Amino acid sequence: MNLHHLAIFTTVAATGSLTASARKLHVSQPALSRELKAFENRLGVTLFERHAKGMRLTQAGEVLNRYAVRLFELERTAEAAMREIAGAMRGRLTLGASNTIGTYVLPPVLAAYRRQRPRVQISLFVGNTEQVSQGVDDMLFMLGFIEGPLHVQGLRVTVFQHDEIVPVAAPDHPLVKRKALKPSDLSGEPLLMREHGSGTRELIAAALQRQNIEQGETMEFGNTEALKRAAVYGGGIAWLPRICMRNELHDGQLRELPLRELAITRPLMMVQRENAPMEPAAEAFLRLLQQPADGRA
Repeated sequence: MNLHHLAIFTTVAATGSLTASARKLHVSQPALSRELKAFENRLGVTLFERHAKGMRLTQAGEVLNRYAVRLFELERTAEAAMREIAGAMRGRLTLGASNTIGTYVLPPVLAAYRRQRPRVQISLFVGNTEQVSQGVDDMLFMLGFIEGPLHVQGLRVTVFQHDEIVPVAAPDHPLVKRKALKPSDLSGEPLLMREHGSGTRELIAAALQRQNIEQGETMEFGNTEALKRAAVYGGGIAWLPRICMRNELHDGQLRELPLRELAITRPLMMVQRENAPMEPAAEAFLRLLQQPADGRA
């Protein structure tokens, strides 16, 4: 069905006049009459009774008009939805983030985003760097946020923040009580580490290797919060991001080991598919992420 002809039909049905419809549609009355007749011929029905007082819908015209009104109302609704999506007031935001970013960096930003855009559907997957990177490549996430080295091809990387990972232990750990430490003092010590596939673990393993430190028995954890709690309870030495243990360091539940050569400054990175268009909802989230925390309404 020709939607142009349908629009002409609904205009004539609404005005009841070819002259008024022609003015409204900015066409000549003869041209409008020809278009309407062609539409009737195409459908094989008469849509209007033409008489001196104007145009009156036939039974077929009344049925078609009910459908046409619903169709154009749906069109207006669709256009409004597209405007909302273009303005990031509606749509979907799918994010993947590695553990530290997903647990400690993104939640306050997402809360502010939800207050500003309550109709956007939000989902956040928290996993390790490998899972997040692969999820972006597989189009599961619009954006990914990772802490470790990227090993997936075809993704674009942008650094959005930096973080420091430092060695810590419980206050009663023997090494905490010593006045001076060398990297070699850590050889053979029990360690608390993230699981294989974690970008943080990869960075720590490389730092230990550079210092020729022999790794002791390792206890593995699938998330940073569990690892931190194990360190607080004296489970061993852990490398933890400062951003995740501000309270524990302040309260003395954890103590930083004085080994600056084993501290790791790392970039926190955003990854996205190369040449993929940025959805408006994702653009709005990135603008909010770049704002200072006190500027997020």
